[in-house]
Amino acid sequence: MKANQKIASAIAAALSAHVGTCYGQAAPGGLEEVVVTAQRRAESAQDVPITIQALTGDSLAQMSITTFDDVIKLLPNVTFSSNGPGQGNIYMRGLSVGFAGSQSSASINPFPNVATYLDEQSLTFPARNLDVYMVDMERIEILEGPQGTLFGGGAEAGALRYITKKPRLDVSEGHAEASYGTTAHGDPNTAVNAVLNLPLIKDKLAVRGVFYNDRRGGYIDNVPTTFTRNRNPNVDRGPSAYSSSYPAQLDTFNNYNIVKRAQNPTTYQGFRLAGLYQVNDDWNALIQQTYQSLDAEGMPVQFPSSMEFTPAGAPIPLQALQETSFMPAWNKDKAETTDWTVNGRIGDLKAI
Repeated sequence: MKANQKIASAIAAALSAHVGTCYGQAAPGGLEEVVVTAQRRAESAQDVPITIQALTGDSLAQMSITTFDDVIKLLPNVTFSSNGPGQGNIYMRGLSVGFAGSQSSASINPFPNVATYLDEQSLTFPARNLDVYMVDMERIEILEGPQGTLFGGGAEAGALRYITKKPRLDVSEGHAEASYGTTAHGDPNTAVNAVLNLPLIKDKLAVRGVFYNDRRGGYIDNVPTTFTRNRNPNVDRGPSAYSSSYPAQLDTFNNYNIVKRAQNPTTYQGFRLAGLYQVNDDWNALIQQTYQSLDAEGMPVQFPSSMEFTPAGAPIPLQALQETSFMPAWNKDKAETTDWTVNGRIGDLKAI
């Protein structure tokens, strides 16, 4: 049998890249080495004996990636069962713990099997996803497969780690960005963020601050409709949630008071402040305060048909990017984290 050289080369390349995917900056003469801490120590991603994907902060910025919905498009074997911004479960390799859950069911939903971390702090919650806004990031790491030994409960299928940039002791730097965009069938988008790093005591103490405000215009319309309760107990005319969401004495109800074009805007606001103190050559202390507000208004889904029926009893179809809700909907998440980390060495051992 004559071997196909092109196929053999492709197979060899695929086998040599079994460790995972690393998105970094290309360096002259080869690929940039991506340093990760997937095993609680700094090492090249190519030396980590697990499946890992790593995206550097520069790569995230170049691809304009700021939210989990943006980054998941680049992650093979990772999916997200979403109930809207900030709600849902992350799955790796198809491993699921059950349904996505609803806004008020965190206490009864199955515990997730993908752990989420912001630096060294766990953010793992049932059916909730603190959608960390990715600005001024060092990298993100996606670790596939069981990670319970190093990352605790909820990491049976893997772990997602957001690694932020830390204060720099040797340089003053800062930058700001602003953007404006349009959404097809919807409202415009605006975003602004700023980063400032200041050494207060050279080679000893530095602070770093990050601020962001990102408003994404809605694009789904809530269109007028009416709902008529069928008094025949043997006929099912739609979800019971709708039949019980308006006064029982009314046979017909409408949603005219909340009809709205582009009714699902989403706004991310927040800041991150960090201070780093270099005690000596072997020890340093880091304290960091993070705040994020996520305000997701309206319904983030489109409906195939309205709750209104034709005289023949068939549901009236809707156009694309339309829905017919009768009650206001929103998701408001506010998250604050305070963490401090002491890093050092005791002989040949690294201590955290």
